[in-house]
Amino acid sequence: MSKTIYYFSATGNSLQAALDIAGGLSGAEVVSIAKAGMSAKCDSDVVGFVFPSFAWGMPNMVYEFISSGSFNKDAYFFTVVTCGSSMGGAAYDVDVLLRRKGAKLSYGAQIKSVSNYIPMYEINTATMDEVLAKSERELAVIIGELNERKVRPFKKGFWLVRKIRIKMMKENKVADKDYSVSETCDGCGICKSVCPAGNIELIDRKPSFKHNCEHCIACIHWCPQRAINYKNKTQNKVRYHHPKVKAEQLP
Repeated sequence: MSKTIYYFSATGNSLQAALDIAGGLSGAEVVSIAKAGMSAKCDSDVVGFVFPSFAWGMPNMVYEFISSGSFNKDAYFFTVVTCGSSMGGAAYDVDVLLRRKGAKLSYGAQIKSVSNYIPMYEINTATMDEVLAKSERELAVIIGELNERKVRPFKKGFWLVRKIRIKMMKENKVADKDYSVSETCDGCGICKSVCPAGNIELIDRKPSFKHNCEHCIACIHWCPQRAINYKNKTQNKVRYHHPKVKAEQLP
């Protein structure tokens, strides 16, 4: 039985979750959505989508990937969403897209991980180890259920939240207009390499943004010089990436 797990990840939470799930599902292949492209074809018997919750929904790239991809409609589909608080209607949105293709989502789960949207709040470093340990315990349960091909219901989400989320998804494309690069930038290029949207190019060894942003803030978190910031909201705030993930594993 063939198994494929597609992932989108910025700080590495979802990548690590995808790798752990693949380790628990014998023979599963882990594929980056950023590298798979928007016209992917997949005939696997088990297909998973692992990604972070953005405003209680899915990132633009995940939405576009599932919308345009070709999948085995008879497959067992699952989604696992990493989030700081709640995945909201993310699983339901995956199901909506799959049903347009004659398929359906059988299993939708969330894993609470380290909240890292620093334009809005500080990262709680005091509870980080505890949160990551709990995430691993939650994931172990999920892997067991996936091996048994269980069905897990998921919430539909509120229509107003969904409307706001869709608006935010569109606005995220140009969120990079509010990104800045300080003089501490040393031109290492890590921001470019971790960007899942390919939205960054280096001009004179400085990052330039191309306005096709996911606003995943991977560039902000992974910059070793903390040179990239969003408006005046991220300066001097703690950066984060999953401790088991290295920059070269992304996007």
